[in-house]
Amino acid sequence: MSNAIRHSSAFKPITVAERAALDSDNWDRVQTFSVAVNQPQENLYEIGRLDKMVTEKDKLEVSVSLTQFEYGTLDSFLQIAGLTAMPSGGLTLSDFDTARTDFISPGKSEYDGTLEQTLWCERLSVESFGLNINADERLERTMELSGNFCKIAREGNKCVIFKSFDAPSGTSGAFSLDVSDPAPVVNPNVASEYILKLYRIRAGVATELDVTDDFTFNSGTNQISVLAAEEDDHFRVWHTAATYGSAGDPQELNDDDDYFLGAENVTVLMDDGTNDPIELDKLTSLSLTATLNRIAEGAIGTNEDVFNDVESYEVTASLDGYVKNYPIQEALMAQAGQSWGIIDYNRTQPVTLLVKVYDSADKDTFKIGFKIENCELSDDTPADYTANEFGSSTVSLMSDNLTISTTESDIA
Repeated sequence: MSNAIRHSSAFKPITVAERAALDSDNWDRVQTFSVAVNQPQENLYEIGRLDKMVTEKDKLEVSVSLTQFEYGTLDSFLQIAGLTAMPSGGLTLSDFDTARTDFISPGKSEYDGTLEQTLWCERLSVESFGLNINADERLERTMELSGNFCKIAREGNKCVIFKSFDAPSGTSGAFSLDVSDPAPVVNPNVASEYILKLYRIRAGVATELDVTDDFTFNSGTNQISVLAAEEDDHFRVWHTAATYGSAGDPQELNDDDDYFLGAENVTVLMDDGTNDPIELDKLTSLSLTATLNRIAEGAIGTNEDVFNDVESYEVTASLDGYVKNYPIQEALMAQAGQSWGIIDYNRTQPVTLLVKVYDSADKDTFKIGFKIENCELSDDTPADYTANEFGSSTVSLMSDNLTISTTESDIA
């Protein structure tokens, strides 16, 4: 007998890059996952009428927020960047600008039970992500994405199916995509619609194809006919079905990678660009947040934020610790480790913040790192005292860049 309510063990986030030739992937080590759907609307009136004429609905606002244990891999970052591998030198914020990601999250009656429905948030853009480090605790990532589309697939449409196809050498003209396993089910909201989304990637450019103009679908043979294909075209197809077909359940567990990494595995360094980097070994907590500020505006003839370009990046770092010798402030004077006589806040200079995460407290094997260059002082609380307690200090830094890499030489 299925549970009356669903437990988190019966729900698994899976992502599909919408506009990049990238395989779907299960998300591992997720601790919280929240979807919020907001429908902005306005009641319209006219003079001479008491009741509203109609309610005008604006574009749907969909957000996905999640936390995830840091476990030393780039898998999640690559998914939301739409990349198959880390670029040379590491991931930078510009890698997340144009990527669009679908979260396809099956919900079962219970762990390993019967699929009941699938939550599908489409073409999400990265808004922000961060890293939280607290002494004696596990490292934790945060991520925020947003978009304009959300569906719940259920009943006979409960399986959201994603498939990809590559046109072989010599392809020219019509090209058939076999989606018979499992067979698409008609969209109950749109007559005769079986294929919910179809993208073609040609020479790195993703284009959403239109039924009739760009492709046709035969519900008898379950074949998509793309009208004008070329060799090396890559096609990405979404539809719903009653079962997963021979491919089986897409949910997988990952027992190969670390389950989590702790704060004792971390080395935090500050480089003033003049002296040797210093290790900040008295921190009690550190948080990094990278925000992609988007314009998020629609265009005439569309129902989504077509203009979703990034105007600017904002990266913040907050470093908390106990009051002692002010090594961070000394580094901001470009005098790291020099026992400088006077810290003058009117003379601070940019620094580079390096966060290196290793496999253990012994720090033998590098796992992942974060680098923020040109950090400027934003705020400082050089003294915060309470009677009969140790004094604490919080330093906040701001910049506009962040590099993430699993190669230690990139974080130097």
